Amino acid sequence: MRKLYALTAVLALLCLAPAVWGEDAEESGMQLQQINMQARLFFEKGLRLERELKFQDAVQAYEDAVRLQPDYADAQLHLGLVYVRLEQYPPAVNAFRETVRLQPSWVAARENLGAALIKIKRWEEARDQFQEVVRLRPDSAEGHYSLGLAYGRLKRDQEAMQAFLKATQLQPDMVKAHDNLGLAYMNLARWQDAANSFKKAISLKQDDAQAHFGLCAYYMQMGNKEALDKEYQVLQKLDPKMAQKLKEMMQK
Repeated sequence: MRKLYALTAVLALLCLAPAVWGEDAEESGMQLQQINMQARLFFEKGLRLERELKFQDAVQAYEDAVRLQPDYADAQLHLGLVYVRLEQYPPAVNAFRETVRLQPSWVAARENLGAALIKIKRWEEARDQFQEVVRLRPDSAEGHYSLGLAYGRLKRDQEAMQAFLKATQLQPDMVKAHDNLGLAYMNLARWQDAANSFKKAISLKQDDAQAHFGLCAYYMQMGNKEALDKEYQVLQKLDPKMAQKLKEMMQK
């Protein structure tokens, strides 16, 4: 059983897909007429610098915008986004948190805050943000998926399973949700459900190495050596490093 725990721990890391960063085009922090003209110019400069991939310069432009107008939610959001591009997640969290304070119902701001909190492993705070995301937008498959990630990291497998299941119901072709649903089922000892989830992921994406890895763990638990060997050969072709990690664990 210890081998299986090691396998599922590795699978959990593999399935922690990177967040999707951005803003909702249908939402906006403020009305144009409420914005100081000079702050607006700095914001537009920041947008241009972002497009030119000059992220450090963009940070300065957005900081100038919020210095002139501290309640400039759009500038705060983009300040967070450029910090993400620089892989500076603590200041990104601060910027997104300020955006949420200014605009509590702005779903994109909460999604980005939750994703940044996941990056710095503040799982409970991330869970709280994604709980609010799915309350504000119940039909967000990505929101339920991210909520499942946070629950999984908190080792609350039942809640993680429910969140991933909801994500797959809302978006049946979300491969990463099926992968993580399979993992949650494994942690709950629902082995056949886990296998079905991994098989569903593979039916959607045949080269999904994470799902093949999960099936290897399932066949190992079931003691099905023939199926395990066959699945291992597939995994080896798709991702040799992942297959090697599996082999090392099987030998322990």
